[in-house]
Amino acid sequence: MTRRLLAMVTCTVFAAACSSASSDSIPQETGGAGPATGGHSSGGSGGGAPGSDMTGGDTDRDGGGLPNDAGAAGASSGGAGGNPSTGSGGTAASAGRGGTAGHAGGSPGSAGATGGTAPLVPPKSDPTSTLQVSSPGSGYQVEGNIPYGTHVMQRLDVIYPTSAGPKGSALLPGVIMFHGGGWTDNKPAALKASMSSFFNRFLKHGFVVCNVEYRLADGSSNGAIAPAADQDALLAAKWFWDHMDYYHVDRRQYVTTGASAGGQLALMVGMATGAPDLGPTNPTDFQIAAIVNGYGPADVTDLLARKVSFAVQWLPASTPNRDAIAREVSPITYARRTIPPLITVQGANDTTVPTNEARALHDALDAVGADNALHFVPGAAHGFSTPASAWPDAESAMFTFLTQHGLGK
Repeated sequence: MTRRLLAMVTCTVFAAACSSASSDSIPQETGGAGPATGGHSSGGSGGGAPGSDMTGGDTDRDGGGLPNDAGAAGASSGGAGGNPSTGSGGTAASAGRGGTAGHAGGSPGSAGATGGTAPLVPPKSDPTSTLQVSSPGSGYQVEGNIPYGTHVMQRLDVIYPTSAGPKGSALLPGVIMFHGGGWTDNKPAALKASMSSFFNRFLKHGFVVCNVEYRLADGSSNGAIAPAADQDALLAAKWFWDHMDYYHVDRRQYVTTGASAGGQLALMVGMATGAPDLGPTNPTDFQIAAIVNGYGPADVTDLLARKVSFAVQWLPASTPNRDAIAREVSPITYARRTIPPLITVQGANDTTVPTNEARALHDALDAVGADNALHFVPGAAHGFSTPASAWPDAESAMFTFLTQHGLGK
């Protein structure tokens, strides 16, 4: 898709989404598997807000080589993988840490050799941002509301153990994550700070977390319809990649994850190719090691065909070239053998995001020989808040898959 096409689908004011609930269409994305009046009501430790379906986490608060085949562990132009003209994963401003030889990067590069020698510049938080900041609890440092773009919603939090990160010495795996909310829900409880049920678990398993806010199709002056959220997700993924030296993140262990609509964003970060011009970021500008899809939709065309309200609000019927955009933001479009290892974890009783989409993605990836897994959590609806066994089961599936691929602990 050309950038001229993208200009046609910028921020608009939306008509209210349909208000009748069904097994596949829930007004304002309310509820997990329950009634149209909201999500679950029991308390726990962190995922989203009661009654805000497709929020980050649970609605009950339960809470190789580099992109251009440069050196595996290095970071800057030239630092890992040798000659900067062949490309490396980071930015010229960040010195390489050295690394093993890549496929096209030449011999192993020494730290900072031939590449960027400028000092690493600490990212700065936006003091004017009103977005809530992630709160992981004691033992962790949070750098909140760091701009990764010019829009007020293009802000992210970086979370790491107090003994790690910029002042640490250990090289840790990294994960970039995206909250849910149907690409539309702008309530504070549905934004990035709601992802505690995800980021706390990744922190426990040894990851540095990049928790992302993005533009929503909420009808506000700060919002935008599809494909803005996917553009933001790709831009944020590149930002984290470019700052991995500063945060001491291992480029070979870069994972993407998300909850509900954020799962679709995570899938796009890991699966999209440079063919559709989503811009301004090319997905080949960074390298994802694995994808953990938390009950995210894989086929937006299917959601639109079902007239699911939040999908219609994200990509209204009046949008020029709507069908083409829907295909381009559908992760299943990019099913191919060479995607990163992928696991989808979803409630077996989910009626908000059709489980058939997870099965269809799994079947399509199996057909091309891609490394992927599908795990349905017994008894769980949309999210893993109930039953009590849901989150432990989901967590086990996610991190067993990752550790089997040498990621995290």
